[in-house]
Amino acid sequence: VYGTSYSTSNVYLFVTFSMWFLVASWLFAPSVFNPSGFEWQKTVDDFTDWTRWVGNRGGIGIQADKSWESWWEEEQVHLKYTDMRGRLLEILLALRFFIYQYGIVYHLNIAHHNKSIL
Repeated sequence: VYGTSYSTSNVYLFVTFSMWFLVASWLFAPSVFNPSGFEWQKTVDDFTDWTRWVGNRGGIGIQADKSWESWWEEEQVHLKYTDMRGRLLEILLALRFFIYQYGIVYHLNIAHHNKSIL
């Protein structure tokens, strides 16, 4: 796809557009493929419920469907009861995103051999 001219601005625009198209697809696909996503009042009600869910503080006794903090704690509770091997596996699974991004930036030479974080 990229050939030898992967450092030109056209390819940079292509990669940037492709990534943003992927992000937009992931964000808007549930509402497009959900038949009730086209009903305006249902969309407004869902957005109101979502903002209420995000805005509520979690804590002891708060259910996961009432607060995002409680949901997050419920999702991470398995890390409290796992051994070192399980935690290492969790870290390795999370590193796949970093490795993918590293491959995009440095293997395609988008950074032009600049290793700076900034």
